[in-house]
Amino acid sequence: MGLYPPSWIGRFKENETVWFATATTVAEARAAEAAGADVIVAQGSEAGGHRGCFDAEQAERLQVGLFALLPAIVDAVRLPVVASGGIADARGIAAALMLGASAVQIGTGFLRCPEAKIPGAWADALAHATPERTVVSRVFSGRAGRSLETDYVRAATAPDAPAAAPYPVQRGLTAAMRKDAQQTNDVQRMQAWAGQSAALAKAEAAETLARHLWNEARSMVM
Repeated sequence: MGLYPPSWIGRFKENETVWFATATTVAEARAAEAAGADVIVAQGSEAGGHRGCFDAEQAERLQVGLFALLPAIVDAVRLPVVASGGIADARGIAAALMLGASAVQIGTGFLRCPEAKIPGAWADALAHATPERTVVSRVFSGRAGRSLETDYVRAATAPDAPAAAPYPVQRGLTAAMRKDAQQTNDVQRMQAWAGQSAALAKAEAAETLARHLWNEARSMVM
């Protein structure tokens, strides 16, 4: 969520540490390149959870979809670009590669894999989540994050609801609720992060899913 201090970047270079910098706008991508990033991760607004916005206060206003953001960043920088946000099947991978991505990063698309070990109610809800049933709010942590539209989210974002406290105060205020929701498998009170392509996630082993996605995507672009 921003740039490292120059002293840190210097140590990265000395130790041959590769820096993948997340960018949610073209301006952020250019700033990361100028600062010494090795790879840009172009993260679209479709992404689940918190995005890597440099300015947390602008996270809700500056929401650029991946397939508008990706080619714009590819054209703006000379670094490899990884596509991220809203990709969960081979079609999304192929489309990203066609738009100039060097690689693709998938998050929500792997959440139903057994290795993710998320609560069953969350995994089941992902399978039925249409894109419009995910919402960006600050009601879990005080920072903008995309989650399933649960009972808690609807109530906490209602016009007559109090505004979320700043991060990390809001995170502390919701901690007990989130913990109990995990223990009782109650998705309606859970911090159920989800990208807009959540329903494309498959409940199969991560290795099997990764191989399937890559092989199918390669057949589309070759």
